[in-house]
Amino acid sequence: MSIVVYWLGQGQPSVQVFADDQLLAALAFAEARRKDRDEAGLALNRHVVISSELGDHVGAPGVSDERPSDYSWTKSHRGGPPESGNPPKTLA
Repeated sequence: MSIVVYWLGQGQPSVQVFADDQLLAALAFAEARRKDRDEAGLALNRHVVISSELGDHVGAPGVSDERPSDYSWTKSHRGGPPESGNPPKTLA
């Protein structure tokens, strides 16, 4: 089991399982569950969520203290000091 869509429909939990190579199908399925409506136009499902753990993920699960020798990224200095002005400089 690598990609799973969970949703609550009429108070009942449901699940649909997809293979690693079915990400687009899983996304489309989750979106369809979000858009399901009854005759009055009210949403049929609540809390639609997709979860994945692909078999070809990079690295072992968890956080590693090992970093490449040329690694120098830090969150506090990733874009330099903020510029003055309104609105302030964004990093996006």
